[in-house]
Amino acid sequence: MPVYTIYMLLRRVAYRLARRRVALAAIVFVVLWLLSATLFYRAERGTGLSYWDSLYWALITMATVGYGDIVPTNGAARAVAAATAVFGIATYTLLISVLADYLLEATVRAAMGMGRLRGKRFIVIGEGPVCDEVVRELASNGLAEETGWVRETQPRGDPGVDYVVGELDESTLRRGGVGEAERVIICYDDDSKSLHAAALARRINPGAGVSALARDPLTIEILRGLGVDSVVPLALVGRILASSAFEPAVTLFLADATTARGNVDLVELEAPGETVAELERRTGYRAVAIVKPMGAVEPAAPERRLAPGEKLVALRRAPSSR
Repeated sequence: MPVYTIYMLLRRVAYRLARRRVALAAIVFVVLWLLSATLFYRAERGTGLSYWDSLYWALITMATVGYGDIVPTNGAARAVAAATAVFGIATYTLLISVLADYLLEATVRAAMGMGRLRGKRFIVIGEGPVCDEVVRELASNGLAEETGWVRETQPRGDPGVDYVVGELDESTLRRGGVGEAERVIICYDDDSKSLHAAALARRINPGAGVSALARDPLTIEILRGLGVDSVVPLALVGRILASSAFEPAVTLFLADATTARGNVDLVELEAPGETVAELERRTGYRAVAIVKPMGAVEPAAPERRLAPGEKLVALRRAPSSR
């Protein structure tokens, strides 16, 4: 059995014991509270004290506050009061220390990527320069709080988003919030890992959109067969690199327009029934192209009216340059 698997198993056992320790401390606190209130109520029988008053008195006495609005009037009640104060201090201390340990452990687990991500719209799976850029771009678009990152190793420094660390398996992806995500982005430069991650993501969350990076054309076909709706071929980088040799301005434009950290930013708009010219006037953006539902691209003529499912790719001033 791998050392990491043993480590994770021991951590799960310790986590469950910690949760039971909190519950046990809470039970001890409640039992002492009810017992003290009951004994005090019976000791003060005949004085007109209600059981609700006894509950209030026991809680205040356990905390050693002692407002003095309810006081013992006989020896038995004083004995109960003394015991309640002594054991109350111990019980409060136990409960607070257990809760503090539990919260501290949860904080450390989250900081080390051993916790669980919840409520994230975008989950990035993988690590490496491409994944680093994916996370930076999401953060640049104001989505850092809605982004989670599933990694196999600890990041160097603060990645800027919440993350989990673990092996590429179903339990790690579930812990990473894949089951609640709207979009999963797989950015491995290893096709075998991309396929594995895509299959797991589809199994965990069939309704999520999935984007993936792929090297081999066969991998691209398999990913699409798995239901990955957006596959970015690594060959695209080669095309841009070749373009830089004879039309470097195009490469500079793409480098700037594909990030919100540049001066301009490419965005997509969907407005069935409107013409390209109407959209430009309404948004102030500059139309670039129309993308049809099956992926065909055509120039954005001003008089062209958008049909349902078609999207207009437009150019706007990037938020960072405003």
